Amino acid sequence: MKKTILLLTILLLTILLLTILLLTILLLISCKEETTKSKSNEIQNALINEKVHIVNSDSLISKPVLKSEENIFFGDSILAKKNYFENLNGNKGYQRLKNQNDSYQSKYSNFGNNVTPEIISIGHLKLKFEKQFLEGKKYRIILYTFLDDKKKDSLEFYRNVSDLKNEPSNYTSLSYLNFKDKKIWQIKYFSSPIDNYVGFILYNKNTIKENGKIEIDSIYYLDESLDVEMEKNKLYFN
Repeated sequence: MKKTILLLTILLLTILLLTILLLTILLLISCKEETTKSKSNEIQNALINEKVHIVNSDSLISKPVLKSEENIFFGDSILAKKNYFENLNGNKGYQRLKNQNDSYQSKYSNFGNNVTPEIISIGHLKLKFEKQFLEGKKYRIILYTFLDDKKKDSLEFYRNVSDLKNEPSNYTSLSYLNFKDKKIWQIKYFSSPIDNYVGFILYNKNTIKENGKIEIDSIYYLDESLDVEMEKNKLYFN
């Protein structure tokens, strides 16, 4: 009887020890997997989407691996198409521009600077897209260029004003950045929903130079009288 109890005790202890050993092995394997996964995530985050901290609009700190350009809306590429401007003349011009502006508003409505603004690398330059709030919910999208982490130039990439005091009551500025060619097409115009009026101010193409400066490449259309109206309505980008 005593011998049987002893054997049972030894068997139970053996089972207990084996169970503890098995749990220990499983715990070690789990910890190793978590450590490997954590390190993998850290490396991936550092390479793909490292945080960039902005001191002010004139400089950047740290040298991040910048976000992919696929995450950023560069504008509607149709602005760079041949005969784009000519096709805006006539009765359909107002509606085409309205649809285009609606698309920009949809893309930029949820655009937020947060801690990490939209920054990309273009050769040895860096570009920053920033949403600037004006009055209330009004905003504009500004494109900054940086060289050696110092701001070199800026351009008002998108803006829409729909409450001007006099008719035409709307002002819109649309841009498109060709990322590979470093070209920026812009169209600026006044419009009114009352009679589907469109008054074109400017249609041009700019180039981002190697030194980070944004310079006018070609002016395809300019109405100097409406350009004066921009100044009267304080619509110039400073």
